[in-house]
Amino acid sequence: MKRLLFALVFVLMFGVSTVFAAPFLICDPQANVDEYVLEINGTETSEFASEVDGSVRYDLAALAEGAFTIKAKAGNIWGWSDWSDPLSDTKALPQTPMGLRVSSE
Repeated sequence: MKRLLFALVFVLMFGVSTVFAAPFLICDPQANVDEYVLEINGTETSEFASEVDGSVRYDLAALAEGAFTIKAKAGNIWGWSDWSDPLSDTKALPQTPMGLRVSSE
């Protein structure tokens, strides 16, 4: 019984933490990539190192609410790639809860 309870608590905690996890921009692993630059809404980010496999993982939590467009380019000692096709999406916060009430149901 204790194991079942522990497993249930673990699943609930893990499930809740993944539901509220920060969004990340990611791309597939790329060969011969050492670093990336992103362009977010027309503004370039600083250069940052790629993951060990040549992929990118960029935390989008700091983006302001609303529509955004992101492009990326990859670099190594030989230079920079062309810009990727743009990715457009919208960061939308949930609406304020309405209709709160007490019920005996």
